[in-house]
Amino acid sequence: MTAAPNNTFCIGFALSGAVSAGAYTAGVLDFFFQALNEWEKARGVPDTPGHRVDVQVVTGASAGAITGALGVVALARGMRPQKLSAAEKQNTHPIESETAQDLRCVLPSLYETWVTRPRLVDPNGGIDFLSAEDLEGGKDAAVVSALNAELLDRIKEEALLASASGHAPEAQPPYPYIAENLHVYMTVSNLRGIPFTVSFGNSTYGMQTHGDRVHYTISGLGNGVSTKNAWVCADTSEPLAISTLPPVGEKKLPDTWDRYGTCALASSAFPIGLAPREIAAPISGYKKRSYPMARGAAALEPDFPKPWLAALGPKGFVFLNVDGGVINNNPFDYAQYALMGDSAAGKTGADDSDRAVIMVSPFPEPPAFLPDAQPAAELVAVIRALFPALIDQSRFKPAELVPAMDPKDHSRFLIAPHRNIGGVEQRYKIACGLLGGFGGFLDEKFRAHDFQLGRRNCQAFLRSTFGLSADSDIVASLRGQNEFELWATPGKYAIIPRLGAALPEVALPEWPRMSQADFTVLMRRIKGRLSKLAPRFVQAQTASRFFRALGRIGLWLGQDRVLEYVRLAILSDLVRRDQIEGWELPPMPGKSLDDVRLVLAELANPAFTFRTAEGIAKRTHLDPAFVTGTLAQLETVKDSRPFLVWQGKFDGQRVFTLASRKPGWLRSLPVISQILNLLEAPTID
Repeated sequence: MTAAPNNTFCIGFALSGAVSAGAYTAGVLDFFFQALNEWEKARGVPDTPGHRVDVQVVTGASAGAITGALGVVALARGMRPQKLSAAEKQNTHPIESETAQDLRCVLPSLYETWVTRPRLVDPNGGIDFLSAEDLEGGKDAAVVSALNAELLDRIKEEALLASASGHAPEAQPPYPYIAENLHVYMTVSNLRGIPFTVSFGNSTYGMQTHGDRVHYTISGLGNGVSTKNAWVCADTSEPLAISTLPPVGEKKLPDTWDRYGTCALASSAFPIGLAPREIAAPISGYKKRSYPMARGAAALEPDFPKPWLAALGPKGFVFLNVDGGVINNNPFDYAQYALMGDSAAGKTGADDSDRAVIMVSPFPEPPAFLPDAQPAAELVAVIRALFPALIDQSRFKPAELVPAMDPKDHSRFLIAPHRNIGGVEQRYKIACGLLGGFGGFLDEKFRAHDFQLGRRNCQAFLRSTFGLSADSDIVASLRGQNEFELWATPGKYAIIPRLGAALPEVALPEWPRMSQADFTVLMRRIKGRLSKLAPRFVQAQTASRFFRALGRIGLWLGQDRVLEYVRLAILSDLVRRDQIEGWELPPMPGKSLDDVRLVLAELANPAFTFRTAEGIAKRTHLDPAFVTGTLAQLETVKDSRPFLVWQGKFDGQRVFTLASRKPGWLRSLPVISQILNLLEAPTID
């Protein structure tokens, strides 16, 4: 590992996958570069103490890859601060400090990439995730994803092509706080695979990996010091100069930048939901490659079939990819090795550390811990549980967790969502966390909230956590200057002090809720997408007219049920997280309203027709007495509020559901109810 100059602190970013919660990560980067730019301006004033900070590497998976890759382009276009609107300023919590930030962002193209453009419903009738541009290739056009992924291609193009700006940038490349050679890594899940033959002395063993990555070396964005180590120097990469970005007014992307953007989309191609992406790579990029492991500098060489290599076309190795987060959702390992070399950081203490990886992970909420006897020992239940299990396992990396747990280790840091009101940490921090991360696409207000929360949390991180001991040579010039000390951490000084425009507090935005009118429009649009997509999907599965006819009949009979299932699944999560208007609960003394919403969300769960108090308690891990008391209170709600609870009996059990889901009068007739139960028996937990 090559040492940095003794007054320079080097940084690597590891940006986790997050689906729509990438809006939070984008907000973190937006404020980080705002603060870094202000610090650099202060360093330029004569007789002002100051050390250097250089960003050396950015790694990302899925949404993190889009944020990192397009964040680089946003920086290349220059910092152009945008102010909050009057409505946005009003929609914030009061703050204790005298002044608040009046900025929405400093990188507007990154804001547009994550807040303005990615949406399920465009109120102006433009392209969105539910429109049908991707299905216009004739009746035999392949269905590649549940959502219209062509929207992402538009977002990519708009981010990479320069648009005319109303004002000159406040700062533009080359930035002194970006390395002269910036390394950008994007993880992908290569469905074709990379074959290896490993020798074990007297025998060999064939294996294949699907965890792949793209590595770019960006020049021209910065002129800071580029620290070098054997691991990153041995790794293959594709050079890309900022000077080759298309100028303002250009309508076509150069092939190099188009591929760069496509790699980011490949990393974020969430299976089923978004379209897989094809990448073509030169085979030389696989011949010598560094892997994130001890002694991993260009250590492994793949064993591609020799006849295939001999017939390789001009495009090289062509392969289809899905979301990089399927295999490596937290690419901390690539950031660590690119920044620190072939081993862990040699200097990790608060007084001697000179580099650190900052991981931004937008999901602070732990995965759901399944109740007893789940999943059930049957085929469908196991299939449903398998994919989440693989994702959870891919994110559990003991080699990275153990050092991170050491409070004395200053070579790794984490920025994760915090939403504190009046000293109380809220249960739900980010608005984009519902529906496994896809929920942020429901409403622009959700993404705008998380972008500002990312800015606010980054500011708090720089103020209270990201610092070094007064004994560190790097911050030596700050000793004795109290304004640069970390808040609540006496004796440590900020690596990036907050100055200038970065000093006022970023206000906490109000918790956003979706309107009932927008929810109705959303469901109408989902129905429209399904009605166009489902017949094409059936058409593609078989050439038999008979089976196609059966499929169309099945669609006709089942479409309403599918839509109702989707409606309740979305509603359940919106209710659980208090993100829909009209479901605001009245005061319930002695009860946590967050826990009450858990009960309501279970009553809206589309997997069950009726619920029992015991079943709800089991799935939510709530006290059974609390659940019983809550159900009793919600049965007495007046004015037909949507959270009114209905109680009845089925097979001798006392069962519950929302009043809006109670069975029709036909089920109260003995003979008819028995016939209906034979056709479709109600499901009870």
